[in-house]
Amino acid sequence: MKIARVLLEMFCLFAALFLIQPYIPSHEGFVHTFNPTHWIAIALFGAARALRWRERWWIALPEAAAFRAFVMALVFSHNLL
Repeated sequence: MKIARVLLEMFCLFAALFLIQPYIPSHEGFVHTFNPTHWIAIALFGAARALRWRERWWIALPEAAAFRAFVMALVFSHNLL
C-alpha cells in the first residue's frame, strides 16, 4: 500500500510539472493566459501534497496556494519575453 501511495504521489508531481512547461515563444505577440491546464496542474500538486501529509492534509492547502502563485508568476513572466 505504501509503494502505491508513493508512486501515485510521484505521478501527480511529475504530471503537475509536465503541465506547467513553458510555451514556445513566437513573434506573433500571442499572450498566454492562465488556462485550465494550469488549474489541473495545481490540483495534481495539491493531491500529491495531501498524499504526503495524509492525516494532516490541510497543510497541503497553503502549499498548493504557493504553487498557484508560482505558476501564475511563470505564466505572466513568460508573457514578458
